[in-house]
Amino acid sequence: MAKLAKYLAKLSVMFGDENQVHFMKVRKGSAIPEIAVEYEAAPKVEARLRLVGTLDAPPDLVKANQEINRMLREDNASGTLKIKGGSVVLSFPGKKTPLAEEVIIHEQGDLDGIVIRVGGKDDSVPVWIEGEGKAIYKCQTNRDIARQLAAHLFDKPVRVAGNGKWCRTPERKWELEQFDIKSFEVLDDAPLEQLINELRAIEGNPWNEMDDPQAELRKLRGD
Repeated sequence: MAKLAKYLAKLSVMFGDENQVHFMKVRKGSAIPEIAVEYEAAPKVEARLRLVGTLDAPPDLVKANQEINRMLREDNASGTLKIKGGSVVLSFPGKKTPLAEEVIIHEQGDLDGIVIRVGGKDDSVPVWIEGEGKAIYKCQTNRDIARQLAAHLFDKPVRVAGNGKWCRTPERKWELEQFDIKSFEVLDDAPLEQLINELRAIEGNPWNEMDDPQAELRKLRGD
């Protein structure tokens, strides 16, 4: 029962519209849950499910799909989501998923985001950065840099640079295991329109005098 509840919770995230998606019953067979989607919500739910496996899929949909497949692998099973008496909407390969070897690499790089946590008593201070799509990067740094980063807590975005340890999981997903911050800079979060107007206002700027600046830019780029 607890395992079924976990599957239903992940499916609920995938459907997206909690108020108009309902669990009806478990049909005879290998724990087949029957789910009803209200008529008004069906187009939106269908469009969301169509995003699975595409670059446009939102992070919560991607994560729920991955977790269902992980759970199925653990249960030595696979599954499908299909319209009752109709076609298959989604396949969950589960145990049939070809897994890659786990790989760990160390490399220098940088991370962008908002500082949401700075704390700890040791010389190596934990620092959490919230990146794009609500991704949380758990980093560490020395006390001096931590003190400086704390001044930007929940403030402007920063770019931290340092050494990262990345792991490729069997699902071929890269996950950050450790990141040692060596330096950082505060990023300008001014709106794009403001930045463009500031560039246009620079004295002697020849772009303002061109008939077709975009064509000139393509020419410079060799397009």
